[in-house]
Order: sequence, then structure tokens, then C-alpha cells
Amino acid sequence: MGRSMAFAVLTTAVLALTGCTATPPPAPAPPPSGPLTLSEALGDPTTVDFCGLLDFPEIEKTQRLESTPTPSMGACSFQAGNALISFGFPEDRAKERLAAATPVGEPALPRGLRLVRADLQGQPVLHLLFADDSSLRVGTFFGSREATGSPALDVATKTAESAARALAAGKQANHLDYLGKSLARLDACSALWSDAEVSARLGTAVSGKGDLSRHQCLWSEPNGERLVRLEFGLGPRPKASAAVAEETLAGRKSFVQEVSGGCTVLTGHIGGPGALADKVEHAVLAVQAPDACGIARELAAVAWPKLPA
Repeated sequence: MGRSMAFAVLTTAVLALTGCTATPPPAPAPPPSGPLTLSEALGDPTTVDFCGLLDFPEIEKTQRLESTPTPSMGACSFQAGNALISFGFPEDRAKERLAAATPVGEPALPRGLRLVRADLQGQPVLHLLFADDSSLRVGTFFGSREATGSPALDVATKTAESAARALAAGKQANHLDYLGKSLARLDACSALWSDAEVSARLGTAVSGKGDLSRHQCLWSEPNGERLVRLEFGLGPRPKASAAVAEETLAGRKSFVQEVSGGCTVLTGHIGGPGALADKVEHAVLAVQAPDACGIARELAAVAWPKLPA
């Protein structure tokens, strides 16, 4: 018997005498089951990277993407065909429309998740409903009404299904590492104005309503004729154009744009987190009311000094 063979036999004998046997690999964990809530699926809602939840190769089986997916605060956006697709938290008044939403039943989704359609101004909008009746939205936005069509709805449906199946299987959401002085650390409904300050300028009593991300807030009359919206976001560095005037408000470079019946004022903040450092955080307020730009400038003068230094 050769030396190596003798050693192998001896080793086997020792293991047998001492009761040592190879440990079988642990059984794989069972897949998660039971109704899925939004908080269980996402964790901290203020820092979610929504692009990381999507299977883009699977989505591109429906239609090729025309742009690189871009995460922002509370959403992920990408261009598919002639539509901009946005996946993330719904806007403030979504629950009012969900009461009349149409179920999208096939294929069935796991863990009690449901997909419904609640179009907005003629453009397809889907909502992924969780067991706690909270939702995520997949919106489609077109440059013109004539451009709407089924390909965008197919992409939106595939986007919602992609997210639903990943979350139902237990995929953990990635989270963006915003800096301490990031706008993502603020609550848009309370950080810059009180309800009384907004009400005084609108000339009617309103109270702020935000979403789970806390990155946007809406103050509005019940009929929506007079409103103020504040939103924190992440995007390209703002600049003036033929339609956008650069002004200095409360010591900050601001960009004012008058639109039909309303006005927006935007100011840039700091660079984005990590790989998004080429983007710029921004605060943008929108006003719809008589003398909308006058009100917007007044609110900016109150708000901008309160932004993190």
C-alpha cells in the first residue's frame, strides 16, 4: 500500500472512530410568503433607490429603453419609445383616484399584491397596491396627447410586474447614502413653511399633505383651483433659458418659470450621493393661483434661508 493510500485509510478510520462525518449543507430558506406591506418591502422610504428594484433586461423585452434609468428622490425615470416612464411613490392625491381604479388582473401577482389602472389626464398610470393599501406608481408621460399608445402601457405593466415579483421574492431595496445636509433629510410638509404661512399667501385655509418619501407636499383647496406644491428632487444642474428666468431670491440663485395659470421657482442645492454626484439636488415650488409668481417668490423668500447650509 502506498504512503498516500495508507494515510487516506488511516484518516478514514480516525473519523469513523471519533464520530466525525461531513456536515450536510443547510437546507435553502423557504421563499417569503404571506401578505406583503410596503414598509416591509422598502424599509426607510426616504432613501430608496427605485431603479435598483427593476429588471431592465426583462423590461426591454417589451420595448428598448431610449435613456439610462435615472434615480431621483422617491422615483426612477427612463425613456421608452415616446414615453417617459416614472416608477416610485404616488403623488399626493393618488388615493382619491384609486377608488375608481380598474384592476389589471393578468397575470396574478404573488403575496397579495394587486395592479390597478387609474389614468391621469388621459395618460396611463398604474398602481402596485400592497397588503396595507399603500401603493407605488408607474406613470407614463407624453409630450402630446396624440403620442399616447399601448406600447407605453405595456412597458408600464412590465415595470410594475418586475418590481412586484422582485419584492415578493424578498429582494431588499437598495438605499442611497444622502449627505447629512441633503434635502432628502427634510420633511417637505414641515421643514420650510407652516400651513398658516401657505394659507396666508393663497388667501384660503389649506394644510399640507405629503407622501411616504416626505420629499413632496401639496397644499390645495378641495377643488384644486389654488394650490402650492413643494418637491425635493435630483437632476441636472439648473440653468436659465428663453422660458426660465434666473433671479436671486433670499440670496440664492433661483429659476422662475411662468406657465399657464401658475408659476414655478427652483433652486439648486448640493451634489447627489455616490455615483450620482454629477446630479444636483433641488427644491422646486409650484403655485397655481392669481399672481402665482408673486406668491411663489414670497414663499421662496421664506423657504430658501431654511435650507441646510
